[in-house]
Amino acid sequence: MRKKIAVQSIMWLSCFIFLLPLYWLCISSVKTTSEITRFPPTFWPDHFEWSNFTLIWERLDFTQTFMNSIVVSVSTTILSTLFGAMAGYALSKKRIFGKNVLYQALIGTMTVPPAVLLLPLFFIIIKFGFYDSLLSLILPFGVTVFAIFFMKQYIDDIPDELLEAARMDGCNEYRIFFQIVIPLIKPALTTLVIIEFVNNWNSFAMPLVLLQSEEKFTLPLKLAMLSSETVAVPWSQILAANLLTILPVVILFILLQRYFIKGIMDGAVKG
Repeated sequence: MRKKIAVQSIMWLSCFIFLLPLYWLCISSVKTTSEITRFPPTFWPDHFEWSNFTLIWERLDFTQTFMNSIVVSVSTTILSTLFGAMAGYALSKKRIFGKNVLYQALIGTMTVPPAVLLLPLFFIIIKFGFYDSLLSLILPFGVTVFAIFFMKQYIDDIPDELLEAARMDGCNEYRIFFQIVIPLIKPALTTLVIIEFVNNWNSFAMPLVLLQSEEKFTLPLKLAMLSSETVAVPWSQILAANLLTILPVVILFILLQRYFIKGIMDGAVKG
């Protein structure tokens, strides 16, 4: 009994520690700037300043900036998930000359720090004429080594006999991939969608380097520019913008979380 109480106490304490920053974000977004900087801090607003959301919406041109982030994140997530699954399937189930060497080389690139690639990527984008365009944030990241590695690990567990049986029944490779492989790796696809979407949604360094026009800025970049515009930083408005920014990620996770508890081979042949 004591052990059970101790475990539950630790779980509740951990939950409180992790939820406290989120609570502080929500509460501070409806405070005045003077109340946010008050000491000792208040854990409930003296006055709810709902105008923070309307003010920051206008200052950030939130509709345009939000759509920029949506276009970049959704497009990149779709491309990286699709191509990652295709490449993972090819490396896992197809006979390719030098496949192991190619795979090890791809894995080796994951050890390269992203900052090292900024300058080469910058010159490549300029040569292709994509600088200061949303395409500069979509095309280079439409395929990621992590997505290929992640999908290959799941596809390795699909029985070869299942695919051979489909070929004997007359299925071509496209039908095998989209009607057999994809349904079997649905939990992996869901996980990858969330990871890729969050990574691209929160991306700051790449938009900072590859974008110049303010009307093409994404949300993280626009928020950073806002915090450096004035000496008196409007913290309450910035926190309101942060709350609006995390909503798509939270909604996506809520919609897809049920797939995390499913097995890798959900719907596969049993027995």
